Amino acid sequence: MPTQTSPDLKRVPRKITAESADGKVAASSVRVLARGLSILRAFTPKNSWLSNHQIATLSDLPRPTVSRLLASLTEQGYLEYSLERGQYKLAAPVLTLGYAAVTRADLVEVTKPLMQQFADSEDILVALSCRDGASMVCYEVCYGSNMLTLRVGVGSRLSLPKSAVGRALIGTLPNDRREQLLDEIKPQFLNEWPALQTAFHDASAQIAKQNFYISVGTLEQGVNGLGVVLDISGAPYTYVLGLAAPAFRLEPRYMVERLGPQLMLLKQNIEKIVKNINLQRGSYA
Repeated sequence: MPTQTSPDLKRVPRKITAESADGKVAASSVRVLARGLSILRAFTPKNSWLSNHQIATLSDLPRPTVSRLLASLTEQGYLEYSLERGQYKLAAPVLTLGYAAVTRADLVEVTKPLMQQFADSEDILVALSCRDGASMVCYEVCYGSNMLTLRVGVGSRLSLPKSAVGRALIGTLPNDRREQLLDEIKPQFLNEWPALQTAFHDASAQIAKQNFYISVGTLEQGVNGLGVVLDISGAPYTYVLGLAAPAFRLEPRYMVERLGPQLMLLKQNIEKIVKNINLQRGSYA
């Protein structure tokens, strides 16, 4: 005789079972996210390079878990990895979400008056930028009286491999990080890559010789420019100063003999001011 099933023991409807499974998946995703955030919190505002072992210790996570998450975070562009060092540091996409946004605002506040003074004195465009993917994003732009026709403003994206600021950054990077960056962006510029490689070698040579990079017609046709990387100790990511003006006003010799040294002086003044501010605030400590 069939046994009657108690109403309290009836099978749970499939819908509820599916929701329970979804809940488990969601809980697992939250757990992975929490572990990923624990890894990102291991980095201080100084954003020093850290090894796998150091990150595991600071995040209090097992090393195999840390290794898997580091690989994923690096692949997604949230961390940078140095083959030479065998270590990691935060990349720009993460920094823009947190403390670096405040640092950027402070830097713009410091640099803007000096940039505007330079722009006015030489009647040029002066920009402060930082890398984001295959672009250089302009965080601040100052114009001389006759430079308003140049199509660059705050938030503008300049091509990393084609702009003066982008090539200045490429030419300044250590070999391992430069090759890593170029491998990352190469698929987007395959048709132009042979010519771009020649330009990258030229950028490295210029930086080694004079500490700044001069470009001819890279921003847009008929426009020349210069770029130099700011050396701000402990800054969470790299800023680049650049200037531009019509080619007929920026002849190569004038750029080398006058504007290049002036751009270097602007760089040094900004670095000195930021260093003093950081010492007073204890920033990047």
